[in-house]
Amino acid sequence: MSRPSDDRIIESIRLYREALDETQRLYIEAGNQVRGSYAWLGGGDAPDAASVADQMNDLHQGFLMKVFATVVPDASAKSLEQRQLGRVLLEHIWGKSVLGSQLHEAVDWLIGAAGEFQWADLVRPFVELPELRDHWGELETSAMRMATLLTSVDGTVSASDNQRIEQMKTQFDTARGRAPETLTSEVDTSNARDALAWLREEAKRLREGIGPTAAEKPTPVAGPGGSGSAGTAAAKPSQPVIDGQPVDERTPEERLADAKAKLDSLIGLENIKDQITTLTNFLAMERRRKELDLPTSRPSLHMAFVGNPGTGKTTVARIIAEIYGSLGILEKGHLVETDRSGLVAEYAGQTGPKTNAKIDEALDGVLFIDEAYTLIDESGQDQYGREAIQTLLKRMEDQRDRLVVILAGYPVEMRQMIRSNPGLSSRVGTTMQFADYSPEALCRIFELIAKKSKYTLPTESRRRLLRGFTYLHSNRDRHFGNGRTSRNSLERSVRRLANRIAAVEDVTRELLTTLEPDDIEVAGVDPMHLKAMAAQPGKVRVECKGVPQVIDDQLLGTEVRCKTCGETFMADWGEPVLELPAGEEEAL
Repeated sequence: MSRPSDDRIIESIRLYREALDETQRLYIEAGNQVRGSYAWLGGGDAPDAASVADQMNDLHQGFLMKVFATVVPDASAKSLEQRQLGRVLLEHIWGKSVLGSQLHEAVDWLIGAAGEFQWADLVRPFVELPELRDHWGELETSAMRMATLLTSVDGTVSASDNQRIEQMKTQFDTARGRAPETLTSEVDTSNARDALAWLREEAKRLREGIGPTAAEKPTPVAGPGGSGSAGTAAAKPSQPVIDGQPVDERTPEERLADAKAKLDSLIGLENIKDQITTLTNFLAMERRRKELDLPTSRPSLHMAFVGNPGTGKTTVARIIAEIYGSLGILEKGHLVETDRSGLVAEYAGQTGPKTNAKIDEALDGVLFIDEAYTLIDESGQDQYGREAIQTLLKRMEDQRDRLVVILAGYPVEMRQMIRSNPGLSSRVGTTMQFADYSPEALCRIFELIAKKSKYTLPTESRRRLLRGFTYLHSNRDRHFGNGRTSRNSLERSVRRLANRIAAVEDVTRELLTTLEPDDIEVAGVDPMHLKAMAAQPGKVRVECKGVPQVIDDQLLGTEVRCKTCGETFMADWGEPVLELPAGEEEAL
């Protein structure tokens, strides 16, 4: 077979470099997210300790090396074109080009050094830190995209190449902790403090390096003669640290604006947004009244979040913590997540201290207790759960100026829990109802996540996705995954895309970024059933400037002309419309 053309190699290099930058962005942004939720845990003991974002930047470089070494495990068997991509990777990591005879030995070093890394370590923050679990699909997508480029750059895709990509998928599933068919974002975690302590040590290990090249002694992070990656993180100074804790340099106004922007960016949840906006405006008004020595009142800020899994309860709790922190209601404004296992001990006399310790972590912030109803046993025989509740109630009252508690769980169980305990019902001032996402909202969540990895959805893919989510929504029960269904569906769809293009020799940007109809997989729907549903005609309700109108769903993802104002608008998604037979429609 002929060698690939220079144009194809140049295009592969460009796409690979773009994928490296996207992966770095993912890790750095993840680090910044962690800062928002876990900065209170501290960023290291040394005054100049690296920020979590810097530590994640260190970790991403090991991840890139591991992907390369998995696809090109044998240094002697790598092709000229793969060595060129190795050069691009080394340049990304070290901030310095490696040319000539040194390139061969540097790539050999890269493959050998990556052998010291474990997949479970490189992706651990995305498994153990709740804040980052939603990014798992983006992480796996980045790895698959780089692997595809590495296998196809030399113009041939062998059976062993495909086998190595499959092995990498298996490694991801193993690191995630369960089989692919049951993957969700609910993964048991260790304490966030332990995870961050591990991250600091792992980042330090990567920074110090594990082996020399032929000419110099680089490290996976600093590189020969350099002091960091050539990417954006290297140009940024480390986040300031005082008394071992990262300092948020944003003004209260900036923190409030950022929190509001996060709230506004959430898909759906309009009733929740309205409630939070009203509460925020009230608290801001009371703060101004206090500054003018006017009488003020402070309602109970403890809340109950009622809804099925995947409806955004934890995300909203995190935003509320940031809002309270920015308004000065809470000094730190951090979020501590827990459940029964984090409050209740195994032996008599240990539950009180354990619950108090968890509350101490949350002081000056928000304590979010998921599946809180498990603390109350209808039979009244659960003395440990009862002890946890009594301890919690006392602290909720005694330290109401320093602690906000949010109880979350299924609707029926949460209502029973609050009604059954007068202490809870009197202290929980606000109940927020988190409704299941509509099929249209599920599609928008899918696309939002997909866009972060630069995936596009043509019309037929949109139709298939909307049909699948409509089917799931109409047959849902209390275990319906909501937003998690969208994320899982994207992960499955990306895998189908990877399988489809695995044997393609001329991998283009369009191939890597377009989710075709046959790539779309909706978690919980048989692919053949999904295809059959999409084959039927259908209509959707869309809006132009708030005015609803019905269009054929063959127009999804295109610009259509408004029947009212005559202007064109993008019909990205719509609400499915049930079409009645002509006779029935006229009868109505």
